[in-house]
Amino acid sequence: MKVVVRSVVLIFTLSTLVTLSSAQESADYVPAADQFAPIAKARYLSGELVYIDPVNRRGAIRMHDNYWSGPAHYFALLPYATVRYNGAYAELRDLPLGTVVHGYFTVPPKGEENTIPPLPDEHKKAAIPHNHGICLEDDFSFYQRQGQSWEIVSIDIDKEKINVEPAGEKTKDGINTPYTFDIDTRTRIWKDRRLSDLGDIETGTTVQLNLTWAQGWGQKEFRVGDIWLDDISRKFATEMQRRRHLRYERQRWTPGWIDDVELFDFGGGIVTLTLFEVDRELIADLRRDKNERIAVAVAEKTRRTWIHRADRKFAKLVEWKDIKDSPLGSSGVQLRVKFTELLAGYKRGRCVRVKAENWKWVSVPPEERITSRAEQEQSARMVLPF
Repeated sequence: MKVVVRSVVLIFTLSTLVTLSSAQESADYVPAADQFAPIAKARYLSGELVYIDPVNRRGAIRMHDNYWSGPAHYFALLPYATVRYNGAYAELRDLPLGTVVHGYFTVPPKGEENTIPPLPDEHKKAAIPHNHGICLEDDFSFYQRQGQSWEIVSIDIDKEKINVEPAGEKTKDGINTPYTFDIDTRTRIWKDRRLSDLGDIETGTTVQLNLTWAQGWGQKEFRVGDIWLDDISRKFATEMQRRRHLRYERQRWTPGWIDDVELFDFGGGIVTLTLFEVDRELIADLRRDKNERIAVAVAEKTRRTWIHRADRKFAKLVEWKDIKDSPLGSSGVQLRVKFTELLAGYKRGRCVRVKAENWKWVSVPPEERITSRAEQEQSARMVLPF
């Protein structure tokens, strides 16, 4: 067991050096505020989710490589950043604290360097400049999306250890070697559509995992928080999260941003906007209602709106364009919509929320709304919890 642990530590050290080298290559890349950042230019980071500001889509992860010596890594999600949980699209609020997450991050876009405030002097040397995320996901989503799963080699219930090895396509980032995880009665074992017991775990089974904090975290140890033993349980978990995502977006409307504004001589104009990446059922809703009126509300970079059911204008679709090979974060759908009146917030680069005609009109909780200019300015900068 000791030999395995030392080998794993060595592998993680080499992986860290590769990650740092990759980070150096992309160190000069600064994403434009109104363009999608390519994932090839981003830096891979992973750790335990220890803090979230769900309203403003910000949080912090305890890095695997500096658990004892460094500060938590505070981050902000870019407007188009995707979040996944249990294999489906999600909001940051859907990820439980303590979940191991994987993300790709860039340095802040120009003009947004102060979104994450400077750390205290004693932690500045350990601060990582790549603090704006373009995607974030749990183990289930991260490994399944890339074709990697885990085969159970052995399990020792008394010693609370489970040995696994990668199955399928090995990931470039993350864990892609045989590993020993902690497992105990706190672990949620999923079989069919129900919770099961440790005794149902059999060697040779192909599974997906979600990892969480373990007592030996500083030595690269992890505990299994959830384990899905069969395809039925995995599909059910994904479907339940997908339904949660659909409900959230239909109430708050699909996010996007403005690419261009064509002003008319006597008021109104045509706005070109791109929708961000969401479940395709939401895109299908908009496509089905495209000849009806389309409501567009102004949003912040955090995707927060003011009072979106009142602070919006209706438009008619001029053109629906499907873009092939769209970048990460983009739905691949661009709309040109015509307004008789334009809101002051309809400007290039500004974020919006777009409503299909048949979605219900819902007032979001007041804590999620922007209610004043002072609050708007305050929300532009993360508040650190110390």
